[in-house]
Amino acid sequence: MKHNRFVRTSSALVCAVVLAGCGESGNSSEEKPLSEEEALAVPDQLSVKNPAVVASSDIPAFPIEKYLPKVGEDARVAAASGELIRACMARFGFQYQPPVASQETLDSEENGANRIRRYGVSSASSAASYGYHLPRSSVDGLQSPEAPPMSDAENQVFIGDQDPVSGVKPGDKVAGKEIPAGGCSGEAQRRLKIEPRQRMAEKINNVSFARSQENSQVKEAFQEWSTCMARAGHSYKTPLEPLDNLTGKSPSPVEISAAKEDVKCKDSVNLVGVWFAVESKIQEELIARNEEVLTQDSKSFDALVRRASQELAKS
Repeated sequence: MKHNRFVRTSSALVCAVVLAGCGESGNSSEEKPLSEEEALAVPDQLSVKNPAVVASSDIPAFPIEKYLPKVGEDARVAAASGELIRACMARFGFQYQPPVASQETLDSEENGANRIRRYGVSSASSAASYGYHLPRSSVDGLQSPEAPPMSDAENQVFIGDQDPVSGVKPGDKVAGKEIPAGGCSGEAQRRLKIEPRQRMAEKINNVSFARSQENSQVKEAFQEWSTCMARAGHSYKTPLEPLDNLTGKSPSPVEISAAKEDVKCKDSVNLVGVWFAVESKIQEELIARNEEVLTQDSKSFDALVRRASQELAKS
């Protein structure tokens, strides 16, 4: 989903965390499983009568959040993967320092729905202090220790034959030891039983966000918000547009002014209430259609988190 920035991981761990599939899932009935297009199809004319008023700073939980992994859970998987990679690299005589997760990150209950920024700036106090820029969060994700670039040999052991550019072939050795399939990163994925694929909950989260912006009822709310912003001297078509045009490390007075008006306009036209209602309805339809897969994915991910926690307990 666009504008979702909770966990920062090294590129080597993206596959292990963001796309952790954790086992097989699917329709166990005798009926032919839905294609992905069928599973994620959204009606064009979906609408909600009399959507509730929702303050931009108080977005309720989305239906899909029941199935989305928490930031802390993903961080534990990434941390366990990092420790397994470190141990593997040590067998070859290399000192690898994996990214480190703060305790706040490991305990975080946030998830990919990213309510606080899903519909753009939502807090009047945040807008007044940071404009459209992200405030520094106590949840900083995974921080990589300062380390020199990997040598060619280290990189070969790390990535193995996953990347053709490495030049590693099955059976190749470093320091007299055979490089594991997929390198140490591949070995860690196998130990944790990680399947590199996107879970259905994440697909629904992304699709509902994208398709809700195409909905006529939401587009009408966008227009009302845009008109409100224009009266204050700011020209934006959608609430996400300002986030795509940030400059500098800190907000300018003009940006802060626009962000403050943004929150006021959202509340004055109930943009968040309309958008939330429509997107929630999209999610409810997709959840009902894919409930069996979602349930299996959740069980598999819970098992992955337990394995990760067990590995971390050993370190």
